[in-house]
Amino acid sequence: MKLSYFELSAIDRAKLQQIVAKGRDWQARHRAQTLLYFNDGLSAKTIVALQDLNIDTVYDRRKNWLSKGFAALYDRHRSGAPPKLNAIHLEQITIWAEKEALTAPAIVARLKEECNVNVSVGTATNALKALGFVWKRTRLWLKKNEMKSGFDKHS
Repeated sequence: MKLSYFELSAIDRAKLQQIVAKGRDWQARHRAQTLLYFNDGLSAKTIVALQDLNIDTVYDRRKNWLSKGFAALYDRHRSGAPPKLNAIHLEQITIWAEKEALTAPAIVARLKEECNVNVSVGTATNALKALGFVWKRTRLWLKKNEMKSGFDKHS
């Protein structure tokens, strides 16, 4: 496939160089480097060898840059599964957690019983973390473990 000459403006080249040097997203850095190689006049086959990519990937990066510009460097937002707990459920979990100390399995059971929502323990744990709740061992628990192990810190 014969490609027409690929030219970047001085501003675009400087921005791409900055992305390669200091960008946080490794994929954007890699894609920007591909474009800089094209601008330097390297062939797609040479870029494939330098970056260990598939030839189609190299061509796609060039095509995406020409159609989308800098937006082509970054991954688009991917859709996922809708949240299993809505705002009403999260509000109910907050009320329950503030009233009494509940475990995640207990919250799952209450959600199933009172709200007819089936979620995993992991989902409940993540919801509690997102709501700012943390689980900490009590001092009593630590003292019990010290007694079981046969040593006393105060001796």
